[in-house]
Amino acid sequence: MKGFASLLPGAIRVASWGIFLAVPWLSGGVANAGVMATHRAVYTLALDPLSGGTDLSGVEGIMTYEWADACKGWTTAEKADLKLFYQDGHQDGLGWTLNSWEAKDGLSYRFLVRDFTGDKQSSELEGEATLRSPGGPGIAHFTKPTTEAMALPAGTLFPTAHSDTLLRHLAAGDRQFFATVFDGTDDKQLYEISAVLSDTLKPSAEATRLSPLLAEGPIYHLGLAFYGAQGDSSTPDQEQTVDLYANGIIDKLTLDYGDFTVDAVLKTLEAVPSPGC
Repeated sequence: MKGFASLLPGAIRVASWGIFLAVPWLSGGVANAGVMATHRAVYTLALDPLSGGTDLSGVEGIMTYEWADACKGWTTAEKADLKLFYQDGHQDGLGWTLNSWEAKDGLSYRFLVRDFTGDKQSSELEGEATLRSPGGPGIAHFTKPTTEAMALPAGTLFPTAHSDTLLRHLAAGDRQFFATVFDGTDDKQLYEISAVLSDTLKPSAEATRLSPLLAEGPIYHLGLAFYGAQGDSSTPDQEQTVDLYANGIIDKLTLDYGDFTVDAVLKTLEAVPSPGC
């Protein structure tokens, strides 16, 4: 089951809870490297007030995310802490960390993901993946929790390459994009992501005051659907609505799980300097 993960420079994930957010998928891009903004962001996570039909009474959380240039690749460092409040009065604590590196040619990827329940680590995934050539097949090797390999079909994209390709399509005026993506947050399957553009927005005065990185548009208002590539692909595992800046920064994100909805809102944002390679 997919955890809180992300589309964009980073990922919001909680595999133990089965939530797949969106943030590492839209990280930088090979050809768009000069446009994408390396940055450090803090998001608040909360149960949408219109959610109904669930035993959850509230969700509170913080996720810190950093996407940076590492000369030959892009790095993502993410940490999150989350509390779930239930109607019967009890609460659960969840958290996760994600660290990844992706080559700028989009052909290799390394990842380490840890999930926590309370203060105890509940799971760990570590490994690396390679593609034979752009658009070609590849293989993923997991070293934790067990040693195993998984074939990657031709056309598979890693998170940064997917982000780059998606943003290229949006900039070209395409309103739909579909791709198979491997991010290492699940040792059982790939994910197919359908992106549909519903509107193009301009920056608000509030966003511009938050950071100069949010002063210029366009902002793509997208609907995203995530399907397990090896399962029943007729119904998405999870759906999202996201406001994505052309420089790869996510401003607002809503995760719809049917019975409840989680909102992720950007609270602080700062640029990460170039390493001067």
